[in-house]
Amino acid sequence: MRSYNSLGQMIADLPNLDSGEWIYANTESWGREPEDTKFYYIPWDYLQSLDDDQIYLDDEDMEMPLQVEGFGLRSWMLVSSLSYILANKVAGGHDTGWFVDEINYYRENDTFRT
Repeated sequence: MRSYNSLGQMIADLPNLDSGEWIYANTESWGREPEDTKFYYIPWDYLQSLDDDQIYLDDEDMEMPLQVEGFGLRSWMLVSSLSYILANKVAGGHDTGWFVDEINYYRENDTFRT
């Protein structure tokens, strides 16, 4: 499991993450302060390595490590989807505001705008 204290910190490590895994975040924090939201990369293999008493079921009935209980985390984005949006940001020379808008568009519509 990896945690990131900001969007920029998580994006810097994105190439090192498995494209089929989820990134988790507190979506209320994302709505208020997207660039300063804390993100968590919790791969399936990591969850499987934990003992049963180190796991809880969250509000989405997803297994999560006890160490993040109470953080209000939700499945936020698949690494592959975020990587696609990031590639478009870089190719187009767009700023962080554009990047956040594209993420929000994808999260609301389950499709890419660009």
